[in-house]
Amino acid sequence: MKNITKTLRAIAFSAVLVSTSTAWASGFENIIISNTKDADETQTTLPANSAAIYLSTDVGDDVDSGSKITVSWVAVDTNGVAPANYKIDEASFDIGSLENHVDASLGKPNAGFPVGKYQAVLSVDGKVLKTVDFSIK
Repeated sequence: MKNITKTLRAIAFSAVLVSTSTAWASGFENIIISNTKDADETQTTLPANSAAIYLSTDVGDDVDSGSKITVSWVAVDTNGVAPANYKIDEASFDIGSLENHVDASLGKPNAGFPVGKYQAVLSVDGKVLKTVDFSIK
């Protein structure tokens, strides 16, 4: 009976650890990437002539007030136009106690966005929590 009790306690403890680490790992909810500001749905493929690329996300309850959120725009593979995994730009936001949403954007280069694979990387205090893949065609 003691072994069963110890096993049940170990399982319960493991469940708490898993739910805690999952909660921290979330950080962001309802992430939308689009070439339309305030879009309701994410686009996984955007046209090269988009005027801008917009990212909108809700900040999870697990992100503490005083945290710094960074949104980095990365050109993963643009067929040689930019080096592989090239950080194009980034924007940082200081989160206050009443803030639970972040909007970021990347303006179109003069020649348009190079065709290829891209990522938006979301970090909290320097720790990457989410990476969202999208492409330009």
